[in-house]
Amino acid sequence: MAAPLRTHAAKATVSTTCALILGVSFHAPAQAQDSSAGEGAATPAAATRKMIHIVPPDRGYREPYSGKVEIQTLPIHPLIRAVDFVLDANPVERTRKPPYQTHIELAHPPREQILEVRGYDALGNVLGTDRMTLNQPDVPFGVNIATMRRVEVNGYDALRIEVDVSLPRSATLERVAFYRGERLVEALRNFGDDAAPGAPRTILVDALIEHTSVEDFVRVTATLKGGRQLEDAQLLQGAEYQDEIDIELIQLQLLVSDKDGNPVRGLKPGDFEIREDSRKRPVQNLHTAHDVPLVLGLAIDMSDSMLPIWHEVRDVSASFIDAALSPGDRAFVVDFSGEVRLTQPLTGNKPLLGTRVRSLIPRLGTALNDGILFSLLQYGREPGRRALVVITDGVDQHSRTTPTQSADFAERLGLPIYFIELDRPTARTRSRRGGQIHIQRELKRRHHRKRLETISRQTGGRLFYVNLSTDNPPWAQRIQSVFKQIEEDLRHQHVLTYYTGGRSGTAVAPEVRVARRGLVLRSAVPLEAIE
Repeated sequence: MAAPLRTHAAKATVSTTCALILGVSFHAPAQAQDSSAGEGAATPAAATRKMIHIVPPDRGYREPYSGKVEIQTLPIHPLIRAVDFVLDANPVERTRKPPYQTHIELAHPPREQILEVRGYDALGNVLGTDRMTLNQPDVPFGVNIATMRRVEVNGYDALRIEVDVSLPRSATLERVAFYRGERLVEALRNFGDDAAPGAPRTILVDALIEHTSVEDFVRVTATLKGGRQLEDAQLLQGAEYQDEIDIELIQLQLLVSDKDGNPVRGLKPGDFEIREDSRKRPVQNLHTAHDVPLVLGLAIDMSDSMLPIWHEVRDVSASFIDAALSPGDRAFVVDFSGEVRLTQPLTGNKPLLGTRVRSLIPRLGTALNDGILFSLLQYGREPGRRALVVITDGVDQHSRTTPTQSADFAERLGLPIYFIELDRPTARTRSRRGGQIHIQRELKRRHHRKRLETISRQTGGRLFYVNLSTDNPPWAQRIQSVFKQIEEDLRHQHVLTYYTGGRSGTAVAPEVRVARRGLVLRSAVPLEAIE
């Protein structure tokens, strides 16, 4: 997806250069069972699934991978008993115990490298593989007036403008327009094969502007398929003395609430203050949820304990997806019991999403940690606003990953996670043994709830507790009310943009503060893939 902005164009009024962003891309090697059903498939279960996943390693925002790095995995196949780690086709290590992780020394200085993991059963048969490219270069979307020089055309003085338009891999260039002041002079649309998605590239576009004076200014806009737009502008007077500014556009997903926790609307760029290394950076723009599409994940606990309440939970969950998604938004559905499944890959087809949710059937087991981690992996580098909703009624029992893995990756990824905990308190028996069991269960559940509360707080989400033992009001109505609160949060998300002063390829650690009194910044998440 090349352009997350729907209707209102993001406009850059300063010159940018096409510096490389070192990122991660995911591949599907021939050995791996990783193809998932698309919108036209009859059922996702019929498609082969990826049986092991690489958890993207930790790093600073926009920082390349280099040096000693911890590599974690998420095994999906229940019979995986050993995992090989391979770097650039060279075996590094085999691990035989969960959680199947290791440390790998990456190249320094950083360069593009291929990381692969292979999962084996006890007999040495390959059950699944995963592979990712580290430090694959990409460029941010940008437009830069490279040169302006006087030329003579048919006896008249004119100005030749040369513009560099940098395009990320997934972007399609639709239009480049040249203005003298606010007056459109020329709009170009035919750029050949270079305009289509492919390798990161920079396109040189030029035009002639006649009848200019030193008081004029030149403005150039570049527009991608989907409406995303950037611009550059320069005054003609003294333009040849202007320095090129090496900067990158940073975009942050924000959620602001009042002191009572209610999301706030009507915010303006001036309501925020951004600092990098104690230096204040001006806010470029502030987009509302209407401007930036949403990528929503819904992870549903399908353990057998959900069976008595499943029909109500199913209907309310399907209705939530239908209400939460606006045109241009997309969602995916994950279900987890003793194993984890991608019920429906990312799609904007709301009827299909509802059908997938209603087709789920409870099964044995609860692998909550695996379900959270697997859901977070589905976002990849999808652009736009992001959020994850997890519905569960039980304590983790069957995960092959540790609670720390899912918690750490959730905090690192930073997208808001909303937990809906459905609880049926057990009656306390009078026997001594029964009382001890009750206490142990209650302590375990409290520890479980505290962990969910920590994850939701760290990511800017929320934990909602629904007691199913009371029926006033009916618990299905209370779940519906929780979903409406989550909808309100999603509708009040903002995307703030500013230009960093740091060099490309260096880690960016912005500090965001709400300048308006009485407001609380619930979350501020960098959107690396929004280009």
